[in-house]
Amino acid sequence: MIQSLKKVLKIILNIFLCRDHKVNEIGVKNNTIQFNLYPIIDLEKKWELNSEKSELLSYEGDSTFGSSGDYPIIETWTKVKNKTYAPNNFFIKNQSNFLKKTKGNKNIFINECLYLLPYYTSHFGHFVGDVLGSILYYLSYIKDINSNNKLLITTPSIKWDNFLNKINSNKLKIIKPREFVGANYIIRSSKILPRMSSYQNMVLAKNILENEIKENTENDKIFLTTGRNDRISNIDELISELKVAGFKIIIPQNFEIYELLIYIKSASVLISEKASILNNVHLVRNKPYLILSSISENNLDKKLFNGAGIYKQFHTGLFRDILCDDDPVIQNVRPYKKRIKVDIQKLKKFI
Repeated sequence: MIQSLKKVLKIILNIFLCRDHKVNEIGVKNNTIQFNLYPIIDLEKKWELNSEKSELLSYEGDSTFGSSGDYPIIETWTKVKNKTYAPNNFFIKNQSNFLKKTKGNKNIFINECLYLLPYYTSHFGHFVGDVLGSILYYLSYIKDINSNNKLLITTPSIKWDNFLNKINSNKLKIIKPREFVGANYIIRSSKILPRMSSYQNMVLAKNILENEIKENTENDKIFLTTGRNDRISNIDELISELKVAGFKIIIPQNFEIYELLIYIKSASVLISEKASILNNVHLVRNKPYLILSSISENNLDKKLFNGAGIYKQFHTGLFRDILCDDDPVIQNVRPYKKRIKVDIQKLKKFI
């Protein structure tokens, strides 16, 4: 009773003494300044991970632009003791509804002891932004503790499977996204590794790949593009002009990952489309570059900032936006997918 009273008095005293010195995460009171609090995991502290039964629950998203039939767009959540965990509230209702629909899926049992992540996705942008750095770090971590357990992963494409296998195939168990659709995987013995924030994930990915991806001496000028006119309405004209200006046209899916990242890291001049394709650049680029951006998508609300907008912030100071008008004829309504028309004369002034 006396101890409880002392605690209450201490709280009251602190409030009185610190009435002009408050806790504020960014040091200013301004509602127009947008931010999010992200956990940073202590990677030097030794962890104790218990073996426990878990379940992998998956649902399919919009697979229109999945890399192939074996690689649809999926999200997979690790369920332990009837719980799955999201990092924020912004999308939790939709996620919960999708997860409820997985109850009727067939069960597939895995007896192998595995390391698992709390969350997986085969969507390229989110795979790089939220998962890849964790995979690269944990492959090293598992090796360091000399564990026999493999790390289970899924990726956006066969090329990413091959790339990660070359880094450490002995410690990976890869399941293709198609195998997750319509199935719940029951892992009888698993160790759950913590989910890292987008920021820590991206820092780790770049730090680790710095040793894997070596710069070449060719120093090409490159244009990184999907080649799709639903992103840039005058893409064919733009590509023709850039070829005349001496640019190589790099469509990521046409290259092996290692070769692609060397081009991006080494280019003397780099121009890129906006959206998920930029995460290729975030992985290895240390030199300035240009982004063809939508003039109406450079002021995101907090939900979109948390959804994927945060990835771009990782490279603030390296990139410069070339703001383009949204195409007035045919337009996309999804976030980050505004169809733009590039003013080629304006672009020439930059390059």
